[in-house]
Amino acid sequence: MTAPSLGSEAATRVADQLLRRQVPAPWDVYGELLERYEIHFNGTTREMVRTPVRLEGVGMRVLRPVEGKTGIGFAATSDLSETSIDALVADAEATARFSRFPAARAELPSRGGSSSEVASYDPGAWERPEESLEAYLSVLFDAFDGRVGVGPSFGSVHLIRSEATLVNSSGLHHRESRTEFDREVAVKAEGGPEGRPPGEYWVTDRSVRLDPSHLRQEAAEWCQKAQDVRRATAPSAGPQAVVLPPRVLSDILPAILGFRLSGVADLRGIAPKPGDELASPTVSLWDDGLYPFALGTSGLDDEGSPQVKRELISHGRSAANLYDLLHASAAGRASTGSGLRHSIVFPRFSRFDSAPGPEPTTLVVGTGDLGTDAELAEVAQEGIWVDQLGYAFPDPLSAAFGGEVRLGYRIRGGKIGEPVRGGTVGGVVVGGVGESSLMNTVIGVGRHPVLAPHLSAPTMVVNGLGVGGAESP
Repeated sequence: MTAPSLGSEAATRVADQLLRRQVPAPWDVYGELLERYEIHFNGTTREMVRTPVRLEGVGMRVLRPVEGKTGIGFAATSDLSETSIDALVADAEATARFSRFPAARAELPSRGGSSSEVASYDPGAWERPEESLEAYLSVLFDAFDGRVGVGPSFGSVHLIRSEATLVNSSGLHHRESRTEFDREVAVKAEGGPEGRPPGEYWVTDRSVRLDPSHLRQEAAEWCQKAQDVRRATAPSAGPQAVVLPPRVLSDILPAILGFRLSGVADLRGIAPKPGDELASPTVSLWDDGLYPFALGTSGLDDEGSPQVKRELISHGRSAANLYDLLHASAAGRASTGSGLRHSIVFPRFSRFDSAPGPEPTTLVVGTGDLGTDAELAEVAQEGIWVDQLGYAFPDPLSAAFGGEVRLGYRIRGGKIGEPVRGGTVGGVVVGGVGESSLMNTVIGVGRHPVLAPHLSAPTMVVNGLGVGGAESP
């Protein structure tokens, strides 16, 4: 299947100019053309429509031998004039002269590399972006029709379609098309005889596909959770069992494990060694660059290396780390196809203005044997089920996280009970030898995975996470 194209020629034009100017190899040029479509709403009224916001630019990287190491020069621009390209080359070369990366050399992939067929865009949204976004919003509003005392307060839906082209001095020329959809919906519940203040439940999500088929069911759940927020009380304080569903895990694991299991961490001496015990034996983890319709999916990474499925943790023990070309060279290894220009910690609109580095695509947690919510709660026995954190504040360097519980539920005697909110949940994802962590205190894993941004995982039960709540000092 041939991917659709927006007709961008920026990377090819810049690469042709570099060849004419006889710029020394190795170099690569990453061009990107993006279109962003937005609809903002207040209640069920369309407040602002922007279609499209368009941006095109290129990022250029040169690699130069400097004192037995590699000088890395990178510059980016959205101005494709001759004068701007002159400045682009000059800036990249100047940066390379003063850079010292501890890799003797790094060979860029050639035109001989092959890529897999991948599902990286939504065909319907690509062909009809404005109509698809409007149709999605109509279904969303219809899902709240007839509800009394609860409904959307404000929100927005966004769709990005982008075309990325990579050209390098080794003869590689590769094009990739992507779509990215994100939504923000605030659902408010108010009214009723109990006189409590309104409760609001926020929904934020990012995905490749724009799929309205589950909106009616989702809206019913959001309305119930907004009503639960109204009557929620603070959780009890102290270490306890915590149930973490996929969308909560997606705010924690990719940012921290994506760094701690990478060539950057390896270079700093803080990455695990193969065979190190990182997690409970029930936990296996891999990075899948070919996961269908996931945000990180692509045939080649942003350096031109083929995407593959990479095992990172096998039954609790470290198996491998993620490397781009330069960090692989420094470690005496081969690239794992993890040279990417997106950021897990700080998602951006564009990629061309960032140099590649080792990043995960879609982290996948292996499934367990727990099926229903009731089975998961029975394993937890006493604790809380976290439905949503305000923000998990994942710190890749320390591997710590901690955030406010926007909504959760008490678990008593293995049963899910009344709603809680306002406390905090935190800890470390991976720790040192003998140190308790989220990964090594997993006592239960569900069997139904859910794809969330940069993570596919089932619900997990973790024992002994720190909870701050009503009984905190």
